[in-house]
Amino acid sequence: MKYFFIMITFFCSMNVFGKFTGSFVVEINDRTIKVTSPLKKLDTVSIIVKNNTLDQIVSELRSEKKVLKRFVLKPEGKEVIQVDYSKVKTLFYVPVSPPFEAAQLRFSEGPYEIPPKK
Repeated sequence: MKYFFIMITFFCSMNVFGKFTGSFVVEINDRTIKVTSPLKKLDTVSIIVKNNTLDQIVSELRSEKKVLKRFVLKPEGKEVIQVDYSKVKTLFYVPVSPPFEAAQLRFSEGPYEIPPKK
């Protein structure tokens, strides 16, 4: 029984420390947006948006045609959103206020930043 709990803890920690997760993780910093994407394309995907700044951020999740969700992130806060990806072709995270560059959410990319590092 003791070894069973050790093995479960080990496998759970492997997922936490990996470069890929089962959902999109969007981290907003003062000058960049860091996105960690799922390894494979899913029909229904979770998007975790974390605000690592001290500002309140008005945000949107958009497809190529419309706004899917509008929400407000409090300083040091987070939001978790479920999206049916089978109904959209492309998905963007857009910080509306304060304005910043939109981040396209792409599968199988690994971690990437907006704007890209030079």
